Amino acid sequence: MNVEKVEDDSSQYLQEACYYLLKKGLTLEQVSKALEVSEQEATRLYREFESKIASGKREENEIDRNLWEDVYNDSVGNEKITFVRDNGFYHCRRDDLDKMDSPALMAIFETSKKFLDFDMYRRYLDSKPPVGYDPMAMQRQIKRAVDLIEQILKQRWESGETKKNDSLSR
Repeated sequence: MNVEKVEDDSSQYLQEACYYLLKKGLTLEQVSKALEVSEQEATRLYREFESKIASGKREENEIDRNLWEDVYNDSVGNEKITFVRDNGFYHCRRDDLDKMDSPALMAIFETSKKFLDFDMYRRYLDSKPPVGYDPMAMQRQIKRAVDLIEQILKQRWESGETKKNDSLSR
């Protein structure tokens, strides 16, 4: 395979990433750090993609925008969390959990924990997941949410933050 072809393929992805991340509101410094390119290179890639849109070679696409936002969020540790409520399964970002008040977090914690307690394969959740298809992927994600919520609530309890937050929410 030709080296120029490989560079061209990756350049297309980098152009798209720079465009959508800068449009999202990230600074040039954040984008260049996340993509491991110089700020000048990030600017060049952004302008190239912008000119492709202006000429009609490419179109802005919500799916692509969401993809690059997800990739960025995951890369900075703001992972997507799956949890259970009384009426179904929900997703949010880790930052969203940090912003929730303690009673809401406790309700999510309790329903998610109850869901896991009823799972007859719960004892296998701490084992290493199989390569390829993981039949317990959803349960592992919910267990991850329970662990994160427990951490957040514990940190709030230790810092005395719960009393301040709860009194403000009433």
